[in-house]
Amino acid sequence: MQINYEQILEETKTKVLTLSELTHENQWIQDSNKDGCSIHTKMNPQNELKINRIEANVDVEPETFINLVTNMTRKKEYDSNFEEGRIIEKIDQNTTIYYARGKPPIFIVDARDFCMITRIYKLGDSHYLAVSKSIEHPQAPLVKGIQRAEMIFAGWIVKKLPNGKTNIIMIGHMNPKGDIPKALVNQGAKFQVEGLNKALNYLNKNRQ
Repeated sequence: MQINYEQILEETKTKVLTLSELTHENQWIQDSNKDGCSIHTKMNPQNELKINRIEANVDVEPETFINLVTNMTRKKEYDSNFEEGRIIEKIDQNTTIYYARGKPPIFIVDARDFCMITRIYKLGDSHYLAVSKSIEHPQAPLVKGIQRAEMIFAGWIVKKLPNGKTNIIMIGHMNPKGDIPKALVNQGAKFQVEGLNKALNYLNKNRQ
């Protein structure tokens, strides 16, 4: 069956842009502030898993940041919890299908992997949107001993502000599948903040 990548990407783009707004309709709940990040969450009643929204204003160039965090072949450079990332298929200049695998969070839990499509959109000068969503692909079969997780949808909105800072909004909704308790899964926002800061620290250390 032919997969309609354009439809998948456009639906994900619309969802991420809609959820990025802190409106009454979106029903975000203020969770906490951690490491300079404002964290909001909301429950998806369909799977009882939280959707996370993380926002921060940082000193980083938007294009440099978006190109780093969306490229799974580079994630191992700054995230020690990441095991492998490779390109499965390059659809066009801005659209890539990746295979990604993380290390087990604890020794009694299987490692997780993903097959996902990612696209970067340029919305304006120094203004970018990137979206990702899990898909199936014949070149990314299930691997014995590794749990295939689902990226239900994810997005980065990155924009240069008039004061020179860069505003970053990250939307994430992931189902790790398997036997991880939902209470643990729903703590995922703090791990996403840690991942964001790993990327920022890497860019700061390698700033030219």
